[in-house]
Amino acid sequence: MKVAIFGAGVAGLSAAIELVDRGYEVELYEKRKVLGGKVSVWKDQDGDSVESGLHIVFGGYEQLQAYLDRVGAGNNYLWKEHSLIYAEPEGKQSYFKKANLPSPWAEVVGGLQASFLSMWDKISLIKGLYPALAGNEEYFRSQDHMTYSEWHRLRGASENSLQKLWRAIALAMNFIEPNVISARPMITIFKYFGTDYEATKFAFFRENPGDSMIEPMRQYIQSKGGRIFIDARLSRFELKENGTIRKALLNDGHEVEADAFISALPVHNLKKVLPKEWLTHQYFTDLFQFQGSPVANCQLWFDRKITDTDNLMFSQGTIFATFADVSITCPGDFQKGQGTANGGSVMSLVLAPAHQLMDMPNDTIIKMVMKDIHERFPKSRQAKLLKSTIVKIPESVYKAVPDVDKYRPDQVTPVDNFYLAGDYTYQRYLASMEGAALSGKQVAEKLHARQH
Repeated sequence: MKVAIFGAGVAGLSAAIELVDRGYEVELYEKRKVLGGKVSVWKDQDGDSVESGLHIVFGGYEQLQAYLDRVGAGNNYLWKEHSLIYAEPEGKQSYFKKANLPSPWAEVVGGLQASFLSMWDKISLIKGLYPALAGNEEYFRSQDHMTYSEWHRLRGASENSLQKLWRAIALAMNFIEPNVISARPMITIFKYFGTDYEATKFAFFRENPGDSMIEPMRQYIQSKGGRIFIDARLSRFELKENGTIRKALLNDGHEVEADAFISALPVHNLKKVLPKEWLTHQYFTDLFQFQGSPVANCQLWFDRKITDTDNLMFSQGTIFATFADVSITCPGDFQKGQGTANGGSVMSLVLAPAHQLMDMPNDTIIKMVMKDIHERFPKSRQAKLLKSTIVKIPESVYKAVPDVDKYRPDQVTPVDNFYLAGDYTYQRYLASMEGAALSGKQVAEKLHARQH
């Protein structure tokens, strides 16, 4: 049986891995020259890896890790020290380190030792966030009608902890503020990460996500007979009289025939190719409830090291929400002699919220980033900036705002031979690499079950 998949991000690649392993004939179509979608990386003319974001593997990303193991990439990422590190002005750092105890005591004791929270912040957090620790999926979904800020205040947790701790996490997770993001994803994360010590560990790819994850996935799919086409943009579907797909047409006129079709496109791209005939189904009109979060990623190459922190860092009150010195965290890339790198720091910074940056000139953005870098990292004031890049993504993961979760679609659509994958589709996780991997596994399983 032949399956055509459109979109070679983590969701499309995961679906392809699952299907080739089950003996399906798989064709994967990607509109760009580079695979990986929101996790894509490419080499520029200087030989530097340009990343579309700072991507890390959490301990809780069980499905993603299972796929990495399956494709022989299980050793391509490195676990870092178990702590949240906040960069403060003048080179100071504050920490939230988990205690070496079973959860949730690891988090409670760790929180009580956090230097950037007052004792009142800590007590209010433990008391206020208890319902999230004790909650289940049904409870989390029931809280989707309010923002996280509203939920946090209703529970009596302190304003300082909201701004110091949770704002950075909301921006890192969905690129939107706590007063915009729904309570559901935030308390879901708190539950998963607050009751499982291993879930919150994070790892960086040895090189970059493109070379360490996407490339092994590509090689695995092709080794099992799967075919991958780049520069292959889906234009439209041609339908049979019963509303199912007869064939897909690409921009270059190429026709794709298959027994089943999977869209692993971002939801904003899928909306553009939905046949009008399908919009009689509520299932498809519900997709118009989703909007993407804008985000930008900035990379800075310095002529010397400006930090020695081998981990993910957060900061508050800066244009960047999360960042890392990838010359330290990723020992297989960004090293001396690779492209522009001369042994100095290579900072990779997630700029969020980013709605105001989309139309702003890149050199203006770089000046704003450098001002914050100089404030947080005193050594940078004497360093020379060798190079900078900015990648803007106007619509990345869907905005997890209140009342949108209920519109997340099942992978099985009302059209018999058409399926959806993508982190916005319904699975227990959030919009993330893990959510994408889970959706790829679920779509393959459901397609297989429907055929047998």
